[in-house]
Amino acid sequence: MCAQADSFGSSTRSRSRGHRPGDGLYGDSLVCIEAATGRKVWHYQLVRHGLWDYDTPAAPNLIDITVNGRNIKAVAQVTKQAFVYVFDRVTGEPVWPIEDRAVPPSSVPGEVAAKTQPFPTRPAPVDIQGVREDDLIDLTPELRREALEIIAKYDYGPLFTPPTLRGTIQLPGVAGGANWSGAAIDPETGTLYVGVSRIPFVVTFRKPLPGEATYDYIGEFRYLPGPRGLPLLKPPFASLVAIDMNTGEHRWRIPIGRGPVNHTAISLASDWAGSRAAGR
Repeated sequence: MCAQADSFGSSTRSRSRGHRPGDGLYGDSLVCIEAATGRKVWHYQLVRHGLWDYDTPAAPNLIDITVNGRNIKAVAQVTKQAFVYVFDRVTGEPVWPIEDRAVPPSSVPGEVAAKTQPFPTRPAPVDIQGVREDDLIDLTPELRREALEIIAKYDYGPLFTPPTLRGTIQLPGVAGGANWSGAAIDPETGTLYVGVSRIPFVVTFRKPLPGEATYDYIGEFRYLPGPRGLPLLKPPFASLVAIDMNTGEHRWRIPIGRGPVNHTAISLASDWAGSRAAGR
């Protein structure tokens, strides 16, 4: 019987993987170990050939659930990329199907990104994934225009778009999605509660400086602010999400945290919205 489940981090996450082809066995993986013997029982790789610092940020949650009338001793792993992976913790079988889906290739010379990544079909992602113009801040037309000008400086696309030499906007960013705070379980109701943040990062590959490294390229990342110091994306900028783990359905989501309520651009946005409502 599986007695312990733990997650493994990214391998050389700050370096190009061009020198290390393949998926990177056990990197960014959930691994089940039999505590009495140290024997590996099963593992599942959540990110193949990791390029995004998408290591599992927190310990998994153990929960007993009932799915379609079947009692399951499950393990749930929240991730930076806003997924919740759910497995039978005894056998390692996914509770709900996980699909291999094609993801964008890398444009960095010598880098061969994984062609597919595993996407859980349930629960639904706990936040938006990938960069779309429709998700940019739009409190006023001016803020939206400035947000469009910001993202035009970088590459961007769906989840798992690889870092580039120009710089790729990554969403969820290095800080998640879910992050170090992990998730909490209510065993009586079978509910998982997870806090998520909507923080885009730019991830970039560059040539190393003399004497810095023997790798062809070094990875860097930084937070990407929006126009006038506001967030780049529409609110909510952080949320608490509740998921019924017996069905995989989201129960509710509420915004959390406080923003810069006295910011000049927000005051202008409030005035603009009021004028529209009044028909002026």
